[in-house]
Amino acid sequence: MRIKFNIVAIIVATILTACTTDITLDLKNTTPELVVEGAVTSDTLAHIIQLKKTAGYFSNQAAEMISGATVTLNDGLSTITLIEDVLNKGNYQTPATYHGIAGRTYTLTIDNIDVNADGIKEQYTATSRMNAISHIDSIDVKKERIFQSNMWAVKAWTQDPDGERNYYRIRSYRNNKLTTDSIQEWGVTDDEFFNGKYLVNETMIYFSGSKIDEKLKSGDLIMLEISGITKEYKEFIEQAQSEFWGRNPMFGGQPANIPTNVKQTLPVNGKNNPHGYFAAYSISRAKTIYDGE
Repeated sequence: MRIKFNIVAIIVATILTACTTDITLDLKNTTPELVVEGAVTSDTLAHIIQLKKTAGYFSNQAAEMISGATVTLNDGLSTITLIEDVLNKGNYQTPATYHGIAGRTYTLTIDNIDVNADGIKEQYTATSRMNAISHIDSIDVKKERIFQSNMWAVKAWTQDPDGERNYYRIRSYRNNKLTTDSIQEWGVTDDEFFNGKYLVNETMIYFSGSKIDEKLKSGDLIMLEISGITKEYKEFIEQAQSEFWGRNPMFGGQPANIPTNVKQTLPVNGKNNPHGYFAAYSISRAKTIYDGE
């Protein structure tokens, strides 16, 4: 027993007297990198791709937008050039009549920019397949008491396709206003446990009574939106949410850059590390009036 005690004492003493080294991190001067945010969906509207630069760690200014880029979108059959919004620089739009088609793969190309200001023009590309999604037959809203809080469950009736793995993003609206208006509030899932089944009265998302814009009352118009996304986009959303909410200090991994599908293609040996995500997905929606029960 004394030998074991001495060993423990030595280990504890070693830990307490271990040497430490100061590491100086230069967080002031960082080279700007590209950030891409945007999507093309099955909706018919002007889809927006936003380009901006990363900023220094201590910066308290809005991110610098990237103007003057050449942005094109190819669906495997044809290519269109997006037009920069004259009032909102850095925002590039498709025509208002544009809509994506499920089954096609969309490639975004960004040219004529010099993000790191080294005098060499860069090119970036991102690719995303638009997966199909089943029609939502109907939805219902039921009030529930969960952990001593009022919650409203949005339940759906819909068919999950058979013979394939599907991935979903879920958002909600109250009186035509998006309540899940930031990435950390989105719901994401796959069909591992219900592949090929018809979902009956399945809870898709909750409204919370602790949030003013989600506290429902009788007569509210509720809309459920489900998007058919790719596995890669689901993982991007999950990792962005993990970074936002923080990790378990005992069991979580080290913080890291969130993976992106944006790649620098020119110059060939370019070392600018782009961020963000370009997504393509189809959308299904259903509405109901909450009756207050």
